[in-house]
Amino acid sequence: MIHEFEEIIMLPTWLDKNKAMLYMRFPFMKDKVDSLSNAPVFALTVLEEFIIISACTVMSICMNDLTAWYCCLIAFGLHLIVHIIQFLVIRKYIPVIVTSVLCLPYCIWVFIQVKDYYTLNETLLWGFVGVVVCVVNLLLMHKISPKLWSWMNGNNRT
Repeated sequence: MIHEFEEIIMLPTWLDKNKAMLYMRFPFMKDKVDSLSNAPVFALTVLEEFIIISACTVMSICMNDLTAWYCCLIAFGLHLIVHIIQFLVIRKYIPVIVTSVLCLPYCIWVFIQVKDYYTLNETLLWGFVGVVVCVVNLLLMHKISPKLWSWMNGNNRT
């Protein structure tokens, strides 16, 4: 959650300040930058992700099976790597880099700890499942969150 809080608190403001540079260097990302700049909409997306991760964690605990949680962890670890790549591509500070660098060693440590619990093929399978669910959910939330925010603020068109 520390990583998510860093994203919620710092990313929309950073995007607003760096829009011109991002539009110039990555014109194909304009809609995504604009969407992520809306702090309440972005926070709704992160909240929904938190609910899914919490449900997977509780389910894993209740069922005494780490698989659902492990899917989330693999997706989160890859998410951190994406942020590190973003940092290297942009070549300047981005708000998510601090917690990405701090959280990645934990993910690596967990992967080492569970190497005897999951085979490589299982890790690849659960990683694939986690990433697919994460990507589909993220795309869906980028479409739904702005509409939900508008509806919550009474700006719905009927």
